[in-house]
Amino acid sequence: MIASVYIKGGNIHFYNENRQFTDFGGFAYELGRPLLDFICYEHDRFEDSFSIYASMVDNPFARYAITEAPFFDEVKRSMGELQTREIYVYFYMQMFMEFIYTFAESPRKAVGQLSEKLPGAEKKLRWTIDFEWQESSVQGLQVIHADKERRLFRAAKDVAGLMYEHFCKFQAFIIHEIEILLHYRKEIAVPAGRSINYIDILDEYHDIMGFERYYLERPFRMFYGRVSEKEVEQLHEIQNIEALFRFEFIKMIEHDIFIKKCKNCERFFIPRRRADAEYCERIYGGTSRKCSEIGATVRHEKKVAGNPILEAHKKAYRRFNARTRTKKMTQSEFLCWSDEARIKRDECLAGELPFDEYVAWLEQGRIRKARDGSPNK
Repeated sequence: MIASVYIKGGNIHFYNENRQFTDFGGFAYELGRPLLDFICYEHDRFEDSFSIYASMVDNPFARYAITEAPFFDEVKRSMGELQTREIYVYFYMQMFMEFIYTFAESPRKAVGQLSEKLPGAEKKLRWTIDFEWQESSVQGLQVIHADKERRLFRAAKDVAGLMYEHFCKFQAFIIHEIEILLHYRKEIAVPAGRSINYIDILDEYHDIMGFERYYLERPFRMFYGRVSEKEVEQLHEIQNIEALFRFEFIKMIEHDIFIKKCKNCERFFIPRRRADAEYCERIYGGTSRKCSEIGATVRHEKKVAGNPILEAHKKAYRRFNARTRTKKMTQSEFLCWSDEARIKRDECLAGELPFDEYVAWLEQGRIRKARDGSPNK
């Protein structure tokens, strides 16, 4: 068992049952946050990170060095950071390091264990099947049997590649499951005072599509454990990353946690302050601002950039607005022009005014009567 989990106070509590690579025991995360953070984890970031971890054993003497304190301490530090921030990526890191340490003892055993977790591992690492390390009975002669062909590094690179493929497919699967859930929540009318078992509906969808039932036919093993000096909780056993996803996703549905897609960055999020929120609280792109702060502006700019009518209106609006700052037009005159320009823009969008005529009207730069009816000078 890798971990045990339970739900309390709207949080998912994760306790690391295998503390070989980290000193941290348990953490609590806001239910839904680890899952949504995982599917937003950038592909390049994942690939680059594990390429760096693989390069740590790019040394003929790495097999002996990985048992040294400096190497092991660095591993524990990295895994501790992942456990606090990216619990799903932590599962990959644990799988990776378990393979490295086992491979240093027995390549055949390492590949066998990995094949149970990563489909295709045995085929990818077939070159290691008949390979075993040469050993020396004299400790000082271990250098003779150094890993001159860097087999440990080659295996680490292969495993990093396998995990990247699994990561991409698993992310896509989770996103698909969320989109199907959102579809059914939108399409099914729920009578007042009643609830719908969306978990059963998702499994029925899998049946229709010819897949096996993913949620209800794989029950979690439950047991009771003491989580503090006075509390005993029902714990659920987690053996792999798929089990963690199923547990968290099921609990999100059971606790009526609604997921929305940000209209700016198009990533999933859970609205916290307002149920009708359209934008998430993540930092957008290369900016220092959140989607909730600039989402409406960015969305409008994208809309304008893709429509020549809106683009022409925006340019003219800026040109006429500049006249008010140079005192060539009063604010009242500008507001009057803006009203008429908006009416003509809408007529053009509706196909009632030809685009060329609308542009010609914008370009002639006429100043209309002020809103109070007084003539312009």
